[in-house]
Amino acid sequence: MATNLTYQANFPVHPAAPAMRAPDPNAPLFASEDGSVAALSGQECIFLNKRTGATHVMTFQVLQAMDQCREFRTLDEHIARIESTISGLAGKREDVRRVLDSLIQRGLLVSDQNFLGRLDQVPAQSPAALRGVFIRACDRPEQLARLLASLVDYERRHRAGRRYIVLDDSSLPAHANEQRDSLREFARNTGCKVHYVGRAEAARLVERLGKSVPAAAREAPRLLLRDAHPHAQRFGGGRGWNLAMLLSAGARLALLDDDLLLPLRRPEYASAAGAGLDPNPLVRQAARFLPNMEQALAAGAEVDADPFELHLRACGNGLGAMLATEYPIQRSALRGINLGRLDLLSAAARIVSTQAASYGSSRSAFGLWLYQLDGESRAQFWHDRESYLRNCEAQFIVQGTPRAQVMAVAGFTPLTIDNSRLLPCSSPVGRGQDSLAGAVTRFCHPDAVSLALPEAIGHVQESSRKRSDRTLAAFVPHVNYFLRDFVQRQFGLFHAEDPGTRMRLLADVLRDLAGASARDRIAHLREYLGYTRADIIDRIQHQIEAAGDAPVYWQADARAIVQANAKAMLANAAPRLSDWTEDLDEAGCARALAEECELLAAGLEHWPALWRHAAEQGEKLLAP
Repeated sequence: MATNLTYQANFPVHPAAPAMRAPDPNAPLFASEDGSVAALSGQECIFLNKRTGATHVMTFQVLQAMDQCREFRTLDEHIARIESTISGLAGKREDVRRVLDSLIQRGLLVSDQNFLGRLDQVPAQSPAALRGVFIRACDRPEQLARLLASLVDYERRHRAGRRYIVLDDSSLPAHANEQRDSLREFARNTGCKVHYVGRAEAARLVERLGKSVPAAAREAPRLLLRDAHPHAQRFGGGRGWNLAMLLSAGARLALLDDDLLLPLRRPEYASAAGAGLDPNPLVRQAARFLPNMEQALAAGAEVDADPFELHLRACGNGLGAMLATEYPIQRSALRGINLGRLDLLSAAARIVSTQAASYGSSRSAFGLWLYQLDGESRAQFWHDRESYLRNCEAQFIVQGTPRAQVMAVAGFTPLTIDNSRLLPCSSPVGRGQDSLAGAVTRFCHPDAVSLALPEAIGHVQESSRKRSDRTLAAFVPHVNYFLRDFVQRQFGLFHAEDPGTRMRLLADVLRDLAGASARDRIAHLREYLGYTRADIIDRIQHQIEAAGDAPVYWQADARAIVQANAKAMLANAAPRLSDWTEDLDEAGCARALAEECELLAAGLEHWPALWRHAAEQGEKLLAP
């Protein structure tokens, strides 16, 4: 019977009938469980509860009633909807209520209280020790000096005495010397233990790893050293990620980039939203726009608590334990949310990383997110034409979620990471490397989640960036975005428990794509680009339709985004990703895709052995 459960309960969704009266705010909310269905006859079916695996026999009419109850609403609201949408049930309120009561008894209709009760049944865990605060730096001595100055203030205020490790990927010796000197000065001012890992130190580490793990001797340099990679000219933040993962293996870490700075600040929109976690997976970003960097860096209220401790309380802990103590979910916050979309909220979920919001400059090179803001943020974004043109560059902003939120794959650099269990490497080159690592982490640990907190960290770039040109042009994803999305499409397809085994399985899947015919690789790229651009068009079109009061200049730019992506979809150009040269033809794109997949596959194949050796060595790897 189980092999025939191939049909999803997915009846057409109809608008709910107008309520006779406002729902009781104190009444419990209910939502139906998700599952699969197979027919037993023309009238009956068997329903497999996706969460519990239990089977239930019911009529198709009862199944259709369940389908109308997917969102958390009161029983009276569900009854009114069922009466108005299912043929033959109009006026049979009491009969419908008896059916729903039966579904509640069978555990197929879940109350808000029972749903939340599932989440706090896991006790708090004892997370691994903190190895240190890792700082990725590269040819930006002024940025690193600013960050270290803010950390001096942090240490004087909180007397934390943390260990700091600078991972310096600078290509210019003068910059490397200046950044090493800044770290020494920081150590003198704070008394903290520090380590400097420049290119020479990284090379010695690679040599030690090659001797200890001979099978990975060829791959380790490509993962960790600039000159060893065939695409060394690309952005190299992934090398810093891979170094941090090895040097912290078996422990937790905090991770900073050299253009960040403390303190954490709490935006005014976060204070207005209140405490707790927002369970809505579709919550929109909030933003506030400032006229200059000075005001952006002063926006919001400074957080009094130790910023690292704020995140370390959650990092490595069970999600349920944090929901029961630090970030509870209010019952009212579940209203209108489809229970099937809350799969990340599980007692088994483990917080592997935490994210901070940001103030200063946007951490995204694109501005598409600016056209999908919440209502209040959007009104400030387009307030007048002069400020709108400035806001489009997202250079002086505060940006994040008003309340804590759980994510499967985060988009930016995590602030803290639990590396006590095997975490993957990332592509050593190209933008989007941290997001790619997040996707591979979720693939290797299906219970892993990232917790985004509303408190914001400062971000000051070395120079202003022109984002609007890229925003209004057709979207061309980075290679690591493609790889991230490819990995996400593999979620749920494999069952191995060991993360190292899963990493090798993913390597095989990548090699399968690399080994496809050139024609199939081209088709795969075209399909990906088409889907990505169609999704952008759909989301922006919905924003245009919903924003009837938008000024003409906002509407013109939103339509320009739609038109640019539509034109790119209809063009017969080579399916190029943004890290590839613009003159690449179809055959070149096919070869480039195969190479990108092979490079990541090789790294994933050998990474578990490197990580396990690093975990055995522990802090010894930080020794000179």
